[in-house]
Amino acid sequence: MDFEGKTPEEVFFDSFNYKLSSFFHDDYTEIDSIETPATFMIVYEKHLAQKEFSLFDRLQFRIFYDKEVITGSNPVNVKFLCDNYTPEAVMQLAKMISGIFGLDDSGICSNSDIKFYSTDEFDLFWTIGDGESFISIEKSPKEGLSLNILFYNNLIGHNVGDLLKPEKQV
Repeated sequence: MDFEGKTPEEVFFDSFNYKLSSFFHDDYTEIDSIETPATFMIVYEKHLAQKEFSLFDRLQFRIFYDKEVITGSNPVNVKFLCDNYTPEAVMQLAKMISGIFGLDDSGICSNSDIKFYSTDEFDLFWTIGDGESFISIEKSPKEGLSLNILFYNNLIGHNVGDLLKPEKQV
């Protein structure tokens, strides 16, 4: 695949309708917070005006704070969610991601058998770069279908503080 001078990550993020960096500048809701002895996690959610990849209508940002060292480099995970989907649309998404990053870590994504994407539970997982970030497509009976970007802040080179700053006008 020719990326025309762009990194695979740039190509991936260019494929979204919604600009993820604008999340905290739009309307969103805090839907959950979880505290453990070492960390505090806050989950923010917004409903998308336009579906991502003809699938996902909700977007969540999950921010983890280390209670001992509050820094701007705390992990940020992004999760796209949907309740209704077609296996064909999920297979197209998996093929698109594979076209950018290669086969998923298990090699399952090379499977073009629609039955795989029709099951009650599956997980496709891509390790990005040197293992600093991960992308997954997951289906579970509890959460439904999700597209996850783990350690989003590593992919874009931002820390949590950068995400909260107003965007520069071009």
